[in-house]
Amino acid sequence: MQKYFLNTIRQYIFIILTATVILLILQTKIFSQENIFKVEKVKVAGLEDINFSRDKYINRAFSKSFKMLMSKILVSSDLKKIKNVKSNKIKSLINSFQITEEKYEKGEYSAAFTIVYNEKKLTKLLANKNISFSQPRKISSVIFPILFIEDQLQNFNENFFYNKWLEIEIENEIIEFILPLEDLDDLEKIQKMKNRIEDFDISDVIKKYNENNYVFLFMDYKNKKLNTYLKTSFENNVISKNISYEIDNIKNISKLNFIIKDLKIKITDLWKEINFVNLLMPLSITIKFKHKNINDLDKLKNTLNKINLIDNYNIQKFNIDHSFFEIYYFGNPKRLSSELYKFGYELKNNQGHWELFAND
Repeated sequence: MQKYFLNTIRQYIFIILTATVILLILQTKIFSQENIFKVEKVKVAGLEDINFSRDKYINRAFSKSFKMLMSKILVSSDLKKIKNVKSNKIKSLINSFQITEEKYEKGEYSAAFTIVYNEKKLTKLLANKNISFSQPRKISSVIFPILFIEDQLQNFNENFFYNKWLEIEIENEIIEFILPLEDLDDLEKIQKMKNRIEDFDISDVIKKYNENNYVFLFMDYKNKKLNTYLKTSFENNVISKNISYEIDNIKNISKLNFIIKDLKIKITDLWKEINFVNLLMPLSITIKFKHKNINDLDKLKNTLNKINLIDNYNIQKFNIDHSFFEIYYFGNPKRLSSELYKFGYELKNNQGHWELFAND
């Protein structure tokens, strides 16, 4: 009995000391664990003439890297909001740069750079312009492109979108698309559902590919218009929308290439939007965490420090078997739950009260 009492007192002392440290040192951090503001393989080249200036190419690399970074973390509709940022402003946002490759050959200069931006300065710039940025991971997804031309279903071997989808590239591709095999039964099901395609259950078709993410493109060309029904499911976030393109000739290759590129950008934007980090409105959540000992608390603290969405946190109260954390984070609860799950924690909403459990 005395031994049990001493162990209990010892656990209380450890919890009090740990909680005191956490309360005194507020865990403030914004996206410092994984630097998404690092831009690699920024290449510039030009003639090495009498007016050659190395600084000119460095400045050119800075401007190019800024555009590369913005296209990576912003949705396409927000790119226009930052297109007029001056070169001096861009330079002030940079923490460091490295020339990873440099050549003077046959009168031509070429170089490759790695450029690291200051995350606080850059996020402040975006916040001032009312822009939310995204932290999307690279994912894979089945892409199922269906094309009707004048009410005739096109087989995959005659479907331009199927044949050229992987060839047409966009900048900073973050979705690895997987084309399906042609299945006559699947095509027959789609043919029957043509006039009520919104009700078609594409998941029955997709499940055979062992891939949860999918993009379903139903394209119907008639009267010089390509009406497109787009349905995506990324990490169980299902979104659908209708898009229309004017096209006089369905065999116009340049126009079709443009449509593929535009669709890829729109699909990528949908994935980015799921991963938005809203710097203007950090949210807070109070969670109850059940723990067995002081090591459980230390492990959770280390996990919270690793999650980029979390701005800061503190312990509100604690006792021998559970503690209450207040967490300030960017994004939404579903995104926070997904991030915690990767580290072995399950976040549950119990009638308005959030509880966190370590998965065994």
